[in-house]
Amino acid sequence: MSFTEAQTRLEGIAALVGDEVILESQVLQQYAYLKQTGVRDDGGLYCEVLEQFIIQKLLLVRARLDSLKVTDDQVERELDRRLQILIAQLGSPEAVVEIYGKPIPLLKQDLRTEVRNQILAEEMRQKITADIKVTPKEVRDFFESIPKDSLPFIPAEVELSQIVFWAKPSPEERERTRERLEEIRRAIITGQMEFASAARAFSQDLGSARQGGDLGEFSKGRMVPEFERVAFSVPIGEVSPVFETPFGFHILLVEKRLGNKVKARHILLQPTITEEDVEVAKRRLAVLRDQILRDSIPFSRAATEFSEDLPTKQSSGRLVDEENGSYRIPLDRLDPELYFLVDELKVGEISQPSAFTTRDGRKGVRIVWLQRKYAPHRASLELDYERFAQAVLQLKKQEAVERWIGRARKNVPVEVRTLRCQEALSEWEKAIER
Repeated sequence: MSFTEAQTRLEGIAALVGDEVILESQVLQQYAYLKQTGVRDDGGLYCEVLEQFIIQKLLLVRARLDSLKVTDDQVERELDRRLQILIAQLGSPEAVVEIYGKPIPLLKQDLRTEVRNQILAEEMRQKITADIKVTPKEVRDFFESIPKDSLPFIPAEVELSQIVFWAKPSPEERERTRERLEEIRRAIITGQMEFASAARAFSQDLGSARQGGDLGEFSKGRMVPEFERVAFSVPIGEVSPVFETPFGFHILLVEKRLGNKVKARHILLQPTITEEDVEVAKRRLAVLRDQILRDSIPFSRAATEFSEDLPTKQSSGRLVDEENGSYRIPLDRLDPELYFLVDELKVGEISQPSAFTTRDGRKGVRIVWLQRKYAPHRASLELDYERFAQAVLQLKKQEAVERWIGRARKNVPVEVRTLRCQEALSEWEKAIER
């Protein structure tokens, strides 16, 4: 091994873009992920991954020069979205904790800087392409350029709206859970048990329980309001009174607080949801469904006013494809419970209230309105105009970003330190204008 290569491996730096560092570990991790997901490697995949990191850093450098901002709320939403995908892939939050060896709050903390930078780079990409539009002629020309026998086959798709009511525990069960947590709190306060030990033994937040209830460090705007009010008011080192959030009952121990940041532990107990609790929610939702069917209230308005599922409530109940944000959702991408519910409906019908369970174990009931259904078909301009319009728009945006990168790379120095990619990516180092 040459001295230069040994030094590079020791430092763990794959490339430098201006003052931005790309770590060898970042590239290896993404490379390994792509290989595991079946991406073919003809010998150049590793360098392709590194090049994508270089492009992202180039966007990041410019975003900072342009003073683009990313809020903590944006970062938190993206972290939550990624973790939900990860939980779905691995099967449960416990599986994520098992594989990564740390509770989800600490895992989020590790990913926070990387996710913030990725969002910032994407903000720059959106700024570059903000004014790009497509015309009907461009869409038509694009469609006609595709050989008829090469037009994609579109699977069955549906457009859906839903109204959700969450099942709520009975007053008696809520009180029983509160009293149980009060007992645990008294045991901690009187010295019979340490907070961390109690969290491991009793907390139902499994992600943090294994770490003694440790939530890591979090800032304002990250937690639900009820939790934050206690976290930013209880004296440091004291066990909080029992308090309630939408997730259940908590006690909290703040270990450190500085400005708008807190480091804390908590214990969570959740009231048990019984079948009768689910039936109560069903009966409530059945009353609302009857009102919609009598035309006393439109479905979309009822969803906005009464649905308890925040994401769809904000879109008048409409569901979207998680992969592309489209209202047209392939049937094979619906979860099994929703698939069988929709399969029994005709267009325009509203389902009976049906029970379901979310990926994180929350129980609820929903009614679903099947607004449109698209049979499997060969893509056509008539039925799939928006799909082709989006394809043209993405092509134009990609071309605009590539032109921008061609200009920007002449002003930001790039140093490729990974020897295996120095030849393949040599044009990046030569691009700087001297």
